[in-house]
Amino acid sequence: MKRIGFTWLTLGAVASLFAMGTACSSSGDDDDDSSSAGKGGSSVLPTGGSGGSTSTAGTGITTGGTASPTAGTTSTAGTTSTAGTSTGGTTGIGGPSVCDGKTFALPVGEAYIDNFETDTRFLGWYAFSDTTVPNMPLPMRDTSGGALSTTASGKVGATGIKSSKAMGYGAGFGFGLVDPAKGNCVDISAFKGMSFWIKGTAGADNTLKFQIVSALTQPADSMPAGDCPSSSATCAFKHPAKTITLTADWKQVVINFADLAPATAYDPTKVMGFNMITDGPDYSASIDEVTFFTDTAPTGPVAPDEGAGGAAP
Repeated sequence: MKRIGFTWLTLGAVASLFAMGTACSSSGDDDDDSSSAGKGGSSVLPTGGSGGSTSTAGTGITTGGTASPTAGTTSTAGTTSTAGTSTGGTTGIGGPSVCDGKTFALPVGEAYIDNFETDTRFLGWYAFSDTTVPNMPLPMRDTSGGALSTTASGKVGATGIKSSKAMGYGAGFGFGLVDPAKGNCVDISAFKGMSFWIKGTAGADNTLKFQIVSALTQPADSMPAGDCPSSSATCAFKHPAKTITLTADWKQVVINFADLAPATAYDPTKVMGFNMITDGPDYSASIDEVTFFTDTAPTGPVAPDEGAGGAAP
């Protein structure tokens, strides 16, 4: 069985890796999110699998345009403003990207993400939470017993979470797909969606919001840096998402990327990872058999040598 290590970081550092929004209702229609990450608290960043690297908080880069004193002059973002108002730096869509020339295209044969019994690839699992001592978030860790009668799964959680209604940012966990040795982004165009098995509890409505961390909606002052200006209310942290409902027993969740909202924020060639988030006040989740798929989600256990997913040999 592989081991999952972890490193304690300030929340600013974890938010800089992959920021979160607040959980929405379980209706299946996902609202745009904004994040107030970086307000304090502590987080856990497991290194996982082949190991991740410790990150530090972003430096607050501002890329948006500034107000021009007169109509028709050019803002610092290089766009023309009108009536003294800048129009530059409002979205992460279009223009140069941090992914340009630095993207690893994930082939069909590398659909496997994690079954908690063999090593995973990429950066690995991390957890984050707006909590204070003694309510520190539990790191993603191997536990005995998994979905589909397998031997192991991952478990993560937190208590005493400060919600968005209390000027907090909730909690969650995720997986970093960025491979520092291969580039800034991962191209998952070969895949139709993602499948995993999950169980547990989360907040008052027992839901988590699944998010693809997209370069289009990842702020420029995060780590890894994205394409969205850090001050932009239009794109910052508004990752394409879908809400899922947890149950007490293992349940398979199939995420079709075509169902993520907002659809304009999803570009399969500019992916950095995925998150699952909650507004709290607490959550405890177990996850297993995580994989991409090309056509139909596998119904059995997954393994590294199964290509686009399927039953383990």
